[in-house]
Amino acid sequence: MHALHLAATYDHDPATIGHSLAQMNHLIASMMIRTFRIRSGRFRSTYALIAMLLPALGMSGGQCGGFPFPPTGECPGDPVPSVVLKVTNGAGQVLPTATVSFRVNNVGPFSGVCANGTCNGLVLALDTLGTFTIQVSAPGYLTANQTVTVVAAADGCHPVTQNITIPLQLDNTVAVLAGAWESVNAYGRTIIRFGSNGQVIGAILFDRTIAGDGNFYVAYNNRPIRGAPGQSIVLATANEPTRTLNTVNFVTTTLGYPVGFENAALAADFLSLQGMLAGVPVTYTRLSSIPGPLMDP
Repeated sequence: MHALHLAATYDHDPATIGHSLAQMNHLIASMMIRTFRIRSGRFRSTYALIAMLLPALGMSGGQCGGFPFPPTGECPGDPVPSVVLKVTNGAGQVLPTATVSFRVNNVGPFSGVCANGTCNGLVLALDTLGTFTIQVSAPGYLTANQTVTVVAAADGCHPVTQNITIPLQLDNTVAVLAGAWESVNAYGRTIIRFGSNGQVIGAILFDRTIAGDGNFYVAYNNRPIRGAPGQSIVLATANEPTRTLNTVNFVTTTLGYPVGFENAALAADFLSLQGMLAGVPVTYTRLSSIPGPLMDP
């Protein structure tokens, strides 16, 4: 079993889930003992903010910056997992990566990413009782939700572990493009952001001007972006992307530069695509987070 590597969104709002290890360690240290205890009769529960992917964090338990690691409930003896989650595709195969977000009795959300085999058995919390509302998403798949109730075992304290599997179904629409994609090709470096329904939001055209920081920040089809401090935002129009089976298209010309991809094939893991752009081969790679200038204002 593996424990969820949390980016934590309870009272922090990190712009990305992909923190460096140093940033994550600092975040964990600042949040490690923030637990919420509820007492009701003889039952006790702790909403533990778990961040226990020990190998990735270079830890083996014990103390971390003076804080106990990991935080658990108040039950005697070894802590017991509350929920162990497996994330699969519709055929039952474990997904290589997924984003998991959950609330416990409406406290949260707590969010993180499983990868490198950890989607086969994620421990969401220890010695925690109550209702878990879980949401799982992954590139190329439809988001799924599931609710599970964790009750106390015969000792009245430890939980009865709930082992659940959440299968994700393929998203066969253009919404598969949701997120940010980067390409470096003959026309320069470009990042394009698409919205949750696959609609184009904006783009950054890097090193295309001698003004300001050298980049153009483009907002498409009256959809606002945050932009960069001191930089103007270019307003442009573009046809929306399309998808036919595993082929996607988004082509436009912005400030005289070709932008996008033609007849691009999505990779099996939905993390890259390859196609053409104005006669030039292009490859786009999905970014793990949306760059600040392309976020909503």
